[in-house]
Amino acid sequence: MKVVVNDANILIDLIKLQLLPHFFALAWEFHTTSLVLDELYDNQQEAYAAYIDNNRLTIDDLDGDELSVLLDFRMEKPQLSEQDCSAILLSLKTDGLLISSDKNLREFAKAKGLEVHGHLWLFDQMVDANTITPLRAAEKLEELKHFVNPRLHLPDAEYQKRINLWKRL
Repeated sequence: MKVVVNDANILIDLIKLQLLPHFFALAWEFHTTSLVLDELYDNQQEAYAAYIDNNRLTIDDLDGDELSVLLDFRMEKPQLSEQDCSAILLSLKTDGLLISSDKNLREFAKAKGLEVHGHLWLFDQMVDANTITPLRAAEKLEELKHFVNPRLHLPDAEYQKRINLWKRL
């Protein structure tokens, strides 16, 4: 089973888009760190409580040695937060892929040899697995780009390609 580590920006956007059931319907093993979870507001954490309780989302803590590596990462790439670095460490520890649309985090994670994907790939996966219809995916992707997270800077050509395809299906 594919291990997936989630960054806060993905977790937050999934709540705002009301896509949690579609996301957790994917046949993956979902993880994040306690540092990332603590970054969410209380009501956002509550949205994930049922998925944590039924073991669909595992919350991992870092041990002392890992915290030391986290500090090394922060010194190497000061633009990254402790939460960002914890997601990278967890991806390395679990041999999981990282889902994030944070540019600095993605570049650093790739430099560490990790597989990294963002929002567009995640939408592709939900459509391919039939956890969301193509039309609904197009609507939610438009909502993401224009209302939920307009600063996301999705690649226009890739975004438009999906919108055009999914609205035709």
